[in-house]
Amino acid sequence: MSTHDDADSIDDAAIGGNPIGGDPACWLEQVCPECGAFVPGELPATCWRCDTLVAPS
Repeated sequence: MSTHDDADSIDDAAIGGNPIGGDPACWLEQVCPECGAFVPGELPATCWRCDTLVAPS
């Protein structure tokens, strides 16, 4: 009988050989530098609140 440790369980959680992903570690570049609003979607984009151009760093 084999045993499973935590590292094996994480590896087994990958589906189809691809690791399970999630949100980026930091959403900071999606925040408008002028008003602090969250700007969803691909950058560069115009802030929905103050019309400032939000571009990736």
